[in-house]
Amino acid sequence: MSSTDVPERTVPPIAWEDWTPGAFARANDEGRPVLLSISANWCHGCAVMDNVAYGDPRVADLIAREFIAVRVDADRRPDINDRYNLDGWPTTALLTPSGEILTGSTYLPADALLSMLTEAATAYRTARASLDERAEAHAAARRQQPRTRATGVEPDLAAPAWVAQQVIDQCDPDHGGFGADGKFLHVPALHVAIAEYERTKEASLARALTRTLDGMADGDVHDQVDGGFFRYAAGRDWSRPHTEKLLDDQAGIAGVYLEAARVFGNDRWRDVAIDTIRFVRATFASEADAVFFASLAADDAYYEVRTRSLRRTLSPPRVDRTSLTDATARAASVWIRAGALLPDTLVAEFGARALDRIVTRTYAPGQGLAHWIDGEVGYRGLLTDQVFPAFALLDLHEATGNPTFSMLAEELMRTALRTHWDDASGALADRVIEPADVGQLRDPAIPAAANAMAARVLARLSRLTGDPVLQDRALDVLRALTPGSRQQGLFGAGYALAILDVLR
Repeated sequence: MSSTDVPERTVPPIAWEDWTPGAFARANDEGRPVLLSISANWCHGCAVMDNVAYGDPRVADLIAREFIAVRVDADRRPDINDRYNLDGWPTTALLTPSGEILTGSTYLPADALLSMLTEAATAYRTARASLDERAEAHAAARRQQPRTRATGVEPDLAAPAWVAQQVIDQCDPDHGGFGADGKFLHVPALHVAIAEYERTKEASLARALTRTLDGMADGDVHDQVDGGFFRYAAGRDWSRPHTEKLLDDQAGIAGVYLEAARVFGNDRWRDVAIDTIRFVRATFASEADAVFFASLAADDAYYEVRTRSLRRTLSPPRVDRTSLTDATARAASVWIRAGALLPDTLVAEFGARALDRIVTRTYAPGQGLAHWIDGEVGYRGLLTDQVFPAFALLDLHEATGNPTFSMLAEELMRTALRTHWDDASGALADRVIEPADVGQLRDPAIPAAANAMAARVLARLSRLTGDPVLQDRALDVLRALTPGSRQQGLFGAGYALAILDVLR
C-alpha cells in the first residue's frame, strides 16, 4: 500500500469565500443561506470530503446556485470553530445571513450532502421569513442568558487533589490512560498528577502514572518509526490512532515526559521526551528560520508501514507550515524549560528564538499579538495569543534574567485585561468583539483553558512586579471558573494547574 492511497487535498470547484461581514451581507441581499465549511489541514476526513463530496459536479453546481460558500480553517480561526463546530471535522453548517445555524452535520458523502443542501435550499427559498424569524428568536434567547459572576464562590483549593484522584480512579488498569475506548493524551491532567505525586508520594498515583506513561510510549499512539505522538487513539490499548500530528500535542507530551522523568528519575521517560523533541526539530520546525510549524496531515496508509526503510520510499504526510502564535509559545515554553534538564543547549536556544520571532512579527502596540504567520500576519484579537506567549516570556525571563521578557509579558497581559475583560462574568473573553461581527461571534465566550492560563500568568506577574491588583484579577478568574471546573472532568485540569500556580 502506498501513501498515494490517501486522497490528496485538491482545490474543489467551489468558490469558497473567507468569513467576512461582506459575505454575509451578500447572502442577505441575494436571499441565500450560507454554507459554512470548517476544515483543518491535518484532517483526513476533510481532504476526503473535499475530493469526494465537494468535488462532485452536482454538489458544486447546487452550491453555486443556492448558497454563499464560506470556508474556515479551524486552526486559523479557533473562535469560529469553537462556536460553530458540530462535534467534529469537517463541519458542514448551513447558516442564515445573520449567522445563525439552520442545520448541519460533520462528514457527508456526496449523495447525503446533496440531499441536505437541496432540502435546505428549498426550505429557505420558500420560507425565508419564518426561518430567519425562528433563528433570530434562538439568538435573542441565547443572548438573554445571564452572564453573572458567581457569588459566594472561592477557588477550589482541593482541585489538584481531586484531579489526581480522578487519574487514579479512571486509569485503565491494563493499558493506562483514561476511558474504556478511545483515549486522548490528557497533558494538563498528567501534569497535575505528577505535581501531586511529587507532593504526596502516593503509591496508587505512581502506579496510574507509570501505567499511562508506559502505555502511551509503547502503544501505537506513539509513532515508533518516525517519532512523535498522534492526537488520539481509538483503541483502548492505544491502538488505531488518528494519524494527524499537531505541534501542541508534541510539545505537551514532551513536557509531560520531561517532568515525569525529573520527578521519578526515570531515564526511559527522559528518552521519550528527547526523541519527541528530536522529531519536532526534524519535521515540525525550521531551525534556520526559528519557526515551529502547525501540524502534519493524517495519512493512514503511510503510517501502516512500520519499517523505516520502506517508509522512506513513500511521500511523507503534508506539513502545514503555518506558524500559530499560541502553539509556538506553548512549544517554546517546553523547549526553554527543557534547557534546564537536557545537556543540549540548542533546545532552549531554539525555543527562545522561535518565541522572539513570533512575538516580534505579530505584535502591534496596544493590540497584542496576532494568531498566525504564513507569509503574512493573520487574524488578531484572540485571548489565547496573549496568555500563552506571556507565560513563555516569563519562562524565558526566569531562564535568562532579562527583564525585557517579563516587561513584554506584563504588557501583553495588561492589554488583554483592557481589551478582553468581561465584567459580567469576571473573566476574560476569548476574542475582541467588533461592531461588524456576525452571528455567534457577537456573543462573548469565556474559554476555560485560556482563562486558567491567564490566572497563572497574572499570579506570576504579581509576584514579579509586586502589584496586588494582578493577583486579585487572577483570583477573580479562578472564582469565575470554579463552578464548572469539576464538570469538565480531566479535560478541566488546566484549572487545577492554575490553583497550583496561583494559590500554593
